[in-house]
Amino acid sequence: MLLTIARHTIRGTVREGRFRVLSIALLLLFLCALYGTYDYYASLRTQHAQASEMARGQWENQGDKNPHSAAHYGTYVFKPIFPLAYFDRGVDSYTGNTLFLEAHRSNQAKYALAQDQVATTRLGVLTPAFVLTLLFPLFILTLGFGVAATERQNGNLRMMLAQGLRPATLFWGNVLGLWALVLLLVLPFFILGGLGLVFAGAPGDYWWRYLFICLFYVLYFGCFIHLALLISAWAGRVNTALVGVLSLWVLVCLVMPRFTVDAARQLAPTPSWQQYQMALQKDLKEGVDGHDPASVYTQRLKEQTLAEHGVDSVHQLPFNWDGFIMQKGEEHETLVYEKQRQKLAEIYKRQLSIHQIMGFTSPYLLLKGVSERLAATDVATYFSFLSAAEKYRIQLVGELNGDLRDNFKYGDWDGTRGQEFYSNNSTFSFSPRPLTEILPELLSPFLVLLGWLVVTGLGGLFFYQRLRPF
Repeated sequence: MLLTIARHTIRGTVREGRFRVLSIALLLLFLCALYGTYDYYASLRTQHAQASEMARGQWENQGDKNPHSAAHYGTYVFKPIFPLAYFDRGVDSYTGNTLFLEAHRSNQAKYALAQDQVATTRLGVLTPAFVLTLLFPLFILTLGFGVAATERQNGNLRMMLAQGLRPATLFWGNVLGLWALVLLLVLPFFILGGLGLVFAGAPGDYWWRYLFICLFYVLYFGCFIHLALLISAWAGRVNTALVGVLSLWVLVCLVMPRFTVDAARQLAPTPSWQQYQMALQKDLKEGVDGHDPASVYTQRLKEQTLAEHGVDSVHQLPFNWDGFIMQKGEEHETLVYEKQRQKLAEIYKRQLSIHQIMGFTSPYLLLKGVSERLAATDVATYFSFLSAAEKYRIQLVGELNGDLRDNFKYGDWDGTRGQEFYSNNSTFSFSPRPLTEILPELLSPFLVLLGWLVVTGLGGLFFYQRLRPF
């Protein structure tokens, strides 16, 4: 009986014209999104490789100059684009991807792609993740809103109940039929989405990431299958059910995400650019200034250093005082920048926790966060890039100041280094966290999404039990 009802549900849904129209439209949208985002990924990956090579070439061929002058000359680093960015761009379009590194300054990333767009285009980007996260649930709700309501309105429900059919059997048969249709339709989407990894030559870690993304999507779609049947049974009429599913989609996929963003900003506000800079300047003044030998902190460090080495003048030190004080100033500035960056990161962590808590009210929020995290296009990956770039800046400037301290005489600002020296300086590299570190963090959203699946299923079963014929 269960399979008979499932086949009846499939036949009834497939016969309707909206099924064919919506299926074709959704497939075309997905193909357009996949083509566009993979072209974006391939183009940006090429640009990243060319820009990185050019920046390194400029650094190595900057000409003969003093090491500290080279530190001020600076260099650029670029945030890599990872293979699954073609599937889900996440925050990559809204964060900078280029960072200029120089002595005494920790600059902000620049050149976000969204900066080149008008405001309306920032509302959403057509990606495979966008189609599956936002449009596919609407497709499921549109398919399922009339399943129970139609049987009630055309009188079939009365005949089925009169023949001894239990409402629970009818519910699970309808669930099975819709699940079969959804899986049949989404499987080609998943296969097409995986082609991007093939063309990108992605390593095995990204295939596992994509597999987990697909698993979460299946759970996500299951929630909307149950919700469609729940509303269909609760409404009892086709027109009422249609209004109900559309209202639900707007609430879960549009209103709650917008409300969550606003709530996070209110509960964990980020400082303005002016406030951030003022806090930085205040802390920077309370430490060693490598370019101001008359500052209180520089004088204090000078007295301590001379006493430690038992000499009366910096000329008598066994190293170049200029390089030494430059590095000490750099270390102090590094602590200040890291302190302020950590404060900002903590605010974003609090905002993220608010998003996770609000995930109880919207499976859309849960899946969006999981997809971005697995695709390495989330805020945490962006901050990891900034942290890695800052560590590289410290290392590079430390190498230059160390050479000035150990191999140049005090006051010798005319001494220079050339291509051979700069070619041996450290290079920058950045990779996202491995999947093994991310998986434990996915347990909580997995359980919440599973809870959504169970609760919506029980809710649908409850309203089917109360379903009565006219």
